[in-house]
Amino acid sequence: MIFDLNLDRVRNRPGIKWERHGNDVLSAWVADMDVEVPDFIKEAVIERIEVGGLGYGFYDEPIPVLEAFKSRMDTAFGWSIDTEDVMRVHDVIQGLEWVLHTLTPPGSEIVVQTPVYPPFYSSVEGTGRNWVANPLLENEEGWALDFDHLAEVAARDNVSALLLCHPHNPCGYVMTSADLAQIIEIAELNNLLVISDEIHCDLVYSPHKHVPTASISELAAQRTVTLTAATKTFNMAGLRMAFIHSSSRQYSPQLKEIRPRMIGGINGLGQVATAAGWEKGDAWIAELVEGLDHNRHLLAEMLSEHLPQIRYRPPQATYLSWLDCRDLGLGDNPAEIFMSRGKVALNSGLDFGVEGTGYVRLNFATSPEMLAMIVERMASAV
Repeated sequence: MIFDLNLDRVRNRPGIKWERHGNDVLSAWVADMDVEVPDFIKEAVIERIEVGGLGYGFYDEPIPVLEAFKSRMDTAFGWSIDTEDVMRVHDVIQGLEWVLHTLTPPGSEIVVQTPVYPPFYSSVEGTGRNWVANPLLENEEGWALDFDHLAEVAARDNVSALLLCHPHNPCGYVMTSADLAQIIEIAELNNLLVISDEIHCDLVYSPHKHVPTASISELAAQRTVTLTAATKTFNMAGLRMAFIHSSSRQYSPQLKEIRPRMIGGINGLGQVATAAGWEKGDAWIAELVEGLDHNRHLLAEMLSEHLPQIRYRPPQATYLSWLDCRDLGLGDNPAEIFMSRGKVALNSGLDFGVEGTGYVRLNFATSPEMLAMIVERMASAV
């Protein structure tokens, strides 16, 4: 039912995804899903509005959204946290910039696992730091971290942090407990901060499982700052609600030195929606992941039929596919060709780093019917 969508309603929906290019273009770019916001979230938000609850709130303990966050991390991932170790921010990238500003020296180097979510680059550069690439490896089993290269770059004198996209965007790679243990070992050896963006944590396909980086050991807890939100899971990025977590004796006190008004009052409706999602959303999440799982395999079938030259590995997590279009002969930026000839909006691989040359990112969180139309238009462009 989640993916039984009204195509006209989707294509005329307000927001950047569909408004930027017009509804004659099929949009499969920005990481918004086409699914409707679940009823339990709409009902929670409407109820708050109808009782006049748009004033100040959430200053007194216990804070409902923090309790919901604590409960969700425990029940979903077996990660036991304390609410006093959590800060509320407006979005994950605001949190990332605050972490970089507070916990890393100006001019220092931040290691990123490339290709990666474009705001990682701009946030590192915008806070006066420099990024260092540790490109993912591609092998017969899928994507993997290059631990030899990671150990090499992490040992550089000016490196201050390892920045993880976990699960990984755009490759959909899910790090295992063993992967995370190696990362923490490298961080400990070189006295580095580990920043773990885990916003896609709910969207992982069996048999893979999300393991919070900070949960694997006490050493990991002392090395890690976690960034996450419920906004990807419930398709509500516009409600602006995210979290920074750290129980580190070194990092947590420094993060909390910011004056609360420098962050700004967190969106009250975003907190209501987040709490409702994590308290009532288990069955909906399961149905969502089942539908996304179907779509990631449908995409493989459609590409095999219409564009067999494209190399595609179904992701282990997320609703984002990383498509190698180099054998199509469309140049460094095939997204331009798919847009100009096929009226399909995809993310250019170039935005994800040099490793994205000849690639596109396609968002398959839509109806199977729409996904088929997207691939058919891409094929017509070729």
